[in-house]
Amino acid sequence: MTADPLAPPDWQALEAELVTELRAAIDVIALGHGDEPLAAIVLWADPYKGWYEVHLDTAARNQAGAKARNAQMRALIPEVAGRPDSWQTAKTVAARTEARTFDPRYGEYTSCDEAVHEFTISYDPFLRSPQYEALNQGGEDGWLEGHVRFAIARAILHLVEAGAFAAVNRGPALHLGYAYPDSGDAIIVALITDDDAA
Repeated sequence: MTADPLAPPDWQALEAELVTELRAAIDVIALGHGDEPLAAIVLWADPYKGWYEVHLDTAARNQAGAKARNAQMRALIPEVAGRPDSWQTAKTVAARTEARTFDPRYGEYTSCDEAVHEFTISYDPFLRSPQYEALNQGGEDGWLEGHVRFAIARAILHLVEAGAFAAVNRGPALHLGYAYPDSGDAIIVALITDDDAA
């Protein structure tokens, strides 16, 4: 019996798929980057096209990136604050220009695991249906983007709780998260530090 192409995606199936694929990717990362402590493993995901990549950043590159980002943000604040209507977006600007010890700009990371992973559940017929149009109302994201965010977050947290990142050579902290192609920074779902290591 084939699945109904107009049925909403099976989010539990997507989460299980992500867990399986990420577990395999983590094993490859642990073997291939053993000499370089990592600061980040981030999924770059496009829910509408149904794919993601796994991006990595070394602790050394990320530390330098955070320093460069902070300098860039310090220079940006006077420019943005000098605009007549700057007060209207001050809260958003403050959040985006906050100084950080971690560089979240996933596009600047050291490497990618080379594989483009495709979601095996089909979105396209459902996305073009009147049912999707009715559901896709009022969110900060589209309905699909919002659901995929939770599926990715749950998959990452499942792997953290299972100790799947124990073999990865990491810096003082390993940031785990995801980003969408139209976002400037990665969303960090979990952080593994020395205190968390089993």
